[in-house]
Amino acid sequence: MTPFARNLIQLAIILLVLALLTTLCSGKKKSADARQQDTLDQYLHQLSTSVPLPPSTVSGSLFTPGGPLADPCSDLKAHLVGDSIAIHIVESTTISQSGTVASQRDFTHSSGVTGVGGQSPSFLNPLLAANSSTKLAGSGATDSKSSLNTVLTAQVVAVLPSGSLVVEARRQLLANQQHENVVLRGVVRPADIASNNSIYSYQLSNLQLEVKGKGVISDSVRQPNVVMRTLLRLIGF
Repeated sequence: MTPFARNLIQLAIILLVLALLTTLCSGKKKSADARQQDTLDQYLHQLSTSVPLPPSTVSGSLFTPGGPLADPCSDLKAHLVGDSIAIHIVESTTISQSGTVASQRDFTHSSGVTGVGGQSPSFLNPLLAANSSTKLAGSGATDSKSSLNTVLTAQVVAVLPSGSLVVEARRQLLANQQHENVVLRGVVRPADIASNNSIYSYQLSNLQLEVKGKGVISDSVRQPNVVMRTLLRLIGF
């Protein structure tokens, strides 16, 4: 086979692999969007089934709690689906663990025959000599720290029967070829919302916080997939 034909075959293989990668990436994006919607539906379903229903409103009453004139003195705090609320994320986790173990054991045994028939034979002394020594010393330590401080504007996606608000916040940041995606979900009690329509993350119940990164930094710290490793071997550099 000529070098020109070999180069054509390698080029065709590279183009085929790139086409497969493009198809896989588009399929993963669609499946990720569907999985994201399923996660939100499961989250709302779990919260709605775990909260008891309040007593029903009297039928035929002129007053409805959800009416526009039910609370004329209400402020601009979030209380309906679609309202916005600022969430101060203050999360810090520190895990530290250490341990030390030390043990030592020594064993010595010696026996012999000092005399036989009035004689002291040297080949029988010592008759048995045993020595044993065991020593163990070990130590270990683990230290893990994580911290996240930022402010996100969340949106009320549902109102539970108890009056609590289910909020969701998303932030996508693209800078220096690095993509960061932050997703936050939680349940807010209306009484905990401050006068400036904000709340801290540690005041949310059932908090779910997810931070994902993709780009030059993430690619540098993780191993390429099998397809990319095979492609790099075919190219040869």
